Amino acid sequence: MFAPLLDRIRGKLSHWANSLLSYAGKITLINSVIFGLPNFWGSSVLLPKGVVKKIQKMCKDFLWGIDAGQRRFVFKSWDSFCLPRKEGGVGIKEILSWNKSQLLIWIRKLVIDSPTIWVKWIKAYVLKGVDIWHFQLTSAYSWAWSSLIDCRDSLIQVTGSSSAAQNLLAQPDFKGIAYDLFRHKGSVFSQHKTLGDTLIYPKHAVIGILAVQNKLPTIDNLCRRGLVLINRCVLCKQNSESSDHLFFDCPFSANVWRVVAVWLRITVVTRWRRIFSWFKKYNKGNGCGKSLRRCALVCTIYHIWRERNKRIFQDVSSEPSTLIWRIKYLVFLRVRGNASAYGF
Repeated sequence: MFAPLLDRIRGKLSHWANSLLSYAGKITLINSVIFGLPNFWGSSVLLPKGVVKKIQKMCKDFLWGIDAGQRRFVFKSWDSFCLPRKEGGVGIKEILSWNKSQLLIWIRKLVIDSPTIWVKWIKAYVLKGVDIWHFQLTSAYSWAWSSLIDCRDSLIQVTGSSSAAQNLLAQPDFKGIAYDLFRHKGSVFSQHKTLGDTLIYPKHAVIGILAVQNKLPTIDNLCRRGLVLINRCVLCKQNSESSDHLFFDCPFSANVWRVVAVWLRITVVTRWRRIFSWFKKYNKGNGCGKSLRRCALVCTIYHIWRERNKRIFQDVSSEPSTLIWRIKYLVFLRVRGNASAYGF
């Protein structure tokens, strides 16, 4: 039954696989296009877990890439990728959790006694005077109806009682509330406001989130997993490469930060915690200045990481002054493009 769905998803992902897309571009395609296909099917029936796992596997292979027939090693789990930005994820929706929240639309129709033919038919020939919350499922009923009852039971389980579930369905935005109840939860990501500013380039934001969480494939992370034997910083070729060294202690990065910090009037650029403490304490108020600092901060993180990768994979290097010019230029373009939002 679900073979056409899996074939369409596989076809679209294979078509995009050879495109030079950033993480942010791939995430956008997964959320906007790929997610829409099972979402259409999932509005009627509960997708089998096996189908959901196959869809997730295809999305993982597309997002992280395949090298010599094997998925590339990653340092962040799929569940953590699916968390919202405020919890340290990138906002990919969990298909099964969203599927359950979608099916609650039909249960809500029964609860509010919607004047539709489907509701009248279900009450007359299926429920037969029994309340939806007390209906007992047997093997005689269809898979579609069994899916609805499974979602009903899941909703009662997460809310605690049938009355609490009924109150949730009465909310105008119950789908979003229900999805938050079903999905995997994470701890609060305290830096999400700084890294999630709307002025920040999406592909910069994803790298910034991974860098702050030490989830990038830095050489020390690769060494800990036995993928690399020698740990040496690509930028300075003197010390071991870790997240703190690459983005702060390396002389190359320090030269970039020295100019960017003066430009942005940031007094502390030595460690992640001290940077975000400074932003929380001093980068107050509204307007372009606050967002500009955030945009430049994440843009700098992105370009240091990009410079490191260019030296490894392309054998191309740039001077700190080139990176500084590029950072200022990209921030200028971003602010210029959003000038109307700030009243310029």
